[in-house]
Amino acid sequence: MEGGDEFDDVPLKIDGDVAAGATAVSGPPVRRVMYAPEGRFLGPGARISYAGNTVGMLSVAAVVPPPDDLPAADSQGQVGGKQILVLYRYTHFSATRDGVKVCGSTKLHYLRFAVPPAASPVESLRWAWSSLAPLIYPSSHSSELQALWPRLISSSSDSIPQKATHLKMIADVGILRREDYTPERMREVSMVLDDMLAEPWPGYHVGMELRLPEPVHVHCACADEPEAADGERPAKRRKIDAERCPICFELLKSDVAVWPGCYLPHVFHGACLVLALKASEMCPLCRRRLSAPDEQV
Repeated sequence: MEGGDEFDDVPLKIDGDVAAGATAVSGPPVRRVMYAPEGRFLGPGARISYAGNTVGMLSVAAVVPPPDDLPAADSQGQVGGKQILVLYRYTHFSATRDGVKVCGSTKLHYLRFAVPPAASPVESLRWAWSSLAPLIYPSSHSSELQALWPRLISSSSDSIPQKATHLKMIADVGILRREDYTPERMREVSMVLDDMLAEPWPGYHVGMELRLPEPVHVHCACADEPEAADGERPAKRRKIDAERCPICFELLKSDVAVWPGCYLPHVFHGACLVLALKASEMCPLCRRRLSAPDEQV
């Protein structure tokens, strides 16, 4: 499915300091927009998963440049380069005598993650979804939503092309009051969400621009790197000396990444960053935010 790049036309309130459980953002309401991302939708239909009293539906679109354009795409910088765009809407529900109903306001979030040239959007997904917890999840349901997102991703990841340069992910999530939870009511929430998928997104948008960690190699010169299975060389990555991860204190041997924009390179295990990002979007050492603009470096 092809669509116009309508995202850039959406007026946004950019706020990098949005905390979990934040209330409505001030500003004029955004016009209703049907989101039809560029690229190819990876179907059929939206993926659905459950976690406790939450249910989510995820649609994914991927942009894969023609073979002749792949070298240029791999060399793109942070601005206008590879990225993961997440459109995330969550709606609260409560039980009624006849089923369920929407209660309170619907929260809408627009997050654009810049993927470094040395990485791919597919391998950077784990850091993007981990950082959603402190950025946009309501604190009262953070644990359920943290369990929900990887379930949605796992049902879609196998169909995402490895050479995709842009990923567009549209997530609709329903949160039922804990005291109202029953499996039957959760199915009713999912049916309401399914009806909402075809509707334009109303209300307020909170937009965030963030940068993701950069994968690096330890004691590995690029000239010695093996070729990929398709005969292409992997993207050039920074070489660092062996040291210990500041989070787990184990020797850095593989799965290593650098926090973006730190004055001195702060290097961690990629898996350790997944855990750190679930708690905060700040570097564990210098507290630099993923959302910090370049001029703050």
